[in-house]
Amino acid sequence: MDALLCFARLARMRRTAGGSLLQSAIWAAQLLARNHAASHRRRALERRASSGRAAIGGQ
Repeated sequence: MDALLCFARLARMRRTAGGSLLQSAIWAAQLLARNHAASHRRRALERRASSGRAAIGGQ
């Protein structure tokens, strides 16, 4: 539900900036997809770093 509301807000923001409805929807979807992918990459890096710190601290 939060993602849908975020999508609607982003699309409305783009629409008020002068984009068509279709352009606004595509732009919002691409932005959310990039953010989602970056979040997954960041979590994976943090997980790797924390497991590395745990291995070093455990010795």
